[in-house]
Amino acid sequence: MNRYVFYNFILVSFINLMLFVPHILIQARYNGAVASIPVGIVIGTILVYMYTSAMARFPGKGLPEILKQHCPKWLVVISMYSFAMMWWMGTTIVVIAYAMVINRFFNPDANTIVILVMLILACGYAATRSTLSVIFVIEIGLIVNAPIIIFILFKAVRSPQLNWDAIRVVANYVTHMPTLTSVAAASFIFTGYINLSIFNRLFSPNFRFKFRWIYPVFGSVILLITFFVPIGFHGTEGVNQYIYIWSVTADSMLMQYGFIERVLFLFLIVFLNLTLIYTMAGWHQAMEFIKSCFKNYKPEIDSPKTPASNYVIASIFAALTILYLVLTNEKMNVFITTYWLALRMFVEALIVVWVFILSRKGSKAA
Repeated sequence: MNRYVFYNFILVSFINLMLFVPHILIQARYNGAVASIPVGIVIGTILVYMYTSAMARFPGKGLPEILKQHCPKWLVVISMYSFAMMWWMGTTIVVIAYAMVINRFFNPDANTIVILVMLILACGYAATRSTLSVIFVIEIGLIVNAPIIIFILFKAVRSPQLNWDAIRVVANYVTHMPTLTSVAAASFIFTGYINLSIFNRLFSPNFRFKFRWIYPVFGSVILLITFFVPIGFHGTEGVNQYIYIWSVTADSMLMQYGFIERVLFLFLIVFLNLTLIYTMAGWHQAMEFIKSCFKNYKPEIDSPKTPASNYVIASIFAALTILYLVLTNEKMNVFITTYWLALRMFVEALIVVWVFILSRKGSKAA
């Protein structure tokens, strides 16, 4: 079962490319981004270890059940709706960004709203499935797509087009003080652990988190690659001209493998799959947070029949996502993402410390 924890971690680590994390860090490459990377790694590692240790003391329980057991009802309700909005916002930013990428690189004549509707129909339906079904979809999706992404990243690092001098120039700015937005962006790589807030329900009482040292190692490698490789491809100044920096970087790579000559097409297809999986998982968790506030709600990891409330909540998420696209543009989306990442870091730290304290109280009471 440890693999399910790692799947969520890998999923979020890879999806940072679509959440403008490299773009935000590259914007601050001369002003603290390099120093923010080790700070973000340390913060992310501490939160991973604290949350996994705390959730291990609540086997088979999600965050809603834990808070209901120890906190006043009004506080739990406010917290659940707030967390649901956080989860929804994070996935909405990603799916809208990908709809814009498809419009930009695949079919410029297509209507972005039409593309988004097609994406959220698939995400919304998948999100209404049971928690066990959702984790199985995550597993299958990563088994198929993760090797391809790792292969692309490996080819990028080994590419003769990579200018290591440009990377060294930027790395020398490590002495500049880290900034809040850069630290928040860097720490996002590790945020897959927070999905235990719902998926912890799947684990049996004798479950133990193992191989936790893999998380900081894997997250650090992915973070360094996603930040420095575009600089090596486009130069210290040219890299600042793009929003979807990794899409442009993938388009700079060629492979001599028959029909897979331009890496961009392979990259976008793989990240289409990851975007759908990430949005599905985020909407499912947000839906579970909202449902936990209903009377007579009992969490089920594999319900035989899909509740009607699932479809209602997913429809609301879909409508809000379309409204978000109508009211914003690419520049606003990047701006909102920057502040959402900072807010996410503080909210996650609050959740981790909160649950960690409750887990210590519970162990003393026992």
